[in-house]
Amino acid sequence: MTKSTNISGNIPGLTITATPIGNLADMSQRAIESLAEADIVACEDTRTTKKLLHLLGLKSHGQLVSYHDHIDEATRHRLIHAMQNKKSVTLVADAGTPLISDPGYRLVVACHAANLPITAIPGPSALLAGLVISGLPTDRFYFAGFLPTPASKRHAALLDRLAIPTTTIIYEACKRLPKTLAEIAEIAPSRLVWVGRELTKKFEETWRGEAQTLAATFARQPPPKGEAVLIIAPPPPAPPLSDEVLMEQLTAAHAKGLSPSMAARHVYIQLKTQIKGQSKISKSRLYRLALTLKQKEHA
Repeated sequence: MTKSTNISGNIPGLTITATPIGNLADMSQRAIESLAEADIVACEDTRTTKKLLHLLGLKSHGQLVSYHDHIDEATRHRLIHAMQNKKSVTLVADAGTPLISDPGYRLVVACHAANLPITAIPGPSALLAGLVISGLPTDRFYFAGFLPTPASKRHAALLDRLAIPTTTIIYEACKRLPKTLAEIAEIAPSRLVWVGRELTKKFEETWRGEAQTLAATFARQPPPKGEAVLIIAPPPPAPPLSDEVLMEQLTAAHAKGLSPSMAARHVYIQLKTQIKGQSKISKSRLYRLALTLKQKEHA
């Protein structure tokens, strides 16, 4: 078990620090102090972080180190060793909150394994910025990150994401927006979709409408530049199952020699397991239908 304390600045350990996704004024005072005071700043790209430091008027006394989860195992070991030797490390992404489709996850896991303290300085995040202005349900949402690149995997991923009964958030390169929206429209043409690009920046743009309408709009114009956030409404509730459909299921269960109560229970479990997103199925309704079936048999 690891125990973390609330650390920042030059206190030994790891600080996950959010940076602006476009508007420098979104940089928090705690984040500024973390960058200025850390012994080591682990960056997605040192050039981007140097530019940020320059814009903030900071001269970090620490070392800037390029870090990526998938190719920097040696760097990760060096960072862990530094923290074990009472050094403070601040982790930043090029923009927004680290680990959200950005490097950092494996470093955090390694810190837990080494029983090193970890804290976060929260701040900007493109997925949250988009979600709260999208006008789509915010009580539950699923963040899908970037879609796979191969066409077959992308299509399968979209089929899966569009079936999830929550608001779904996807990151996408703007150059692929027309194709992605066309694929969404093919699967769910009337599904409500929100698209945002350049969030928090001077030229922020957003679109909202049915998938088929947005697909047609983006097909008529060159794709915008940069990266976008797509937020897709949950699928509509499944229509209630008719008595006829339920009776078919109960008849099959009854043919196995099950009593009305056991047949109702069997069908209830079967439907809840097999039909995703199905509206509520009443056990009492199934039992009444099973009794009706039994009565017809003895009539």
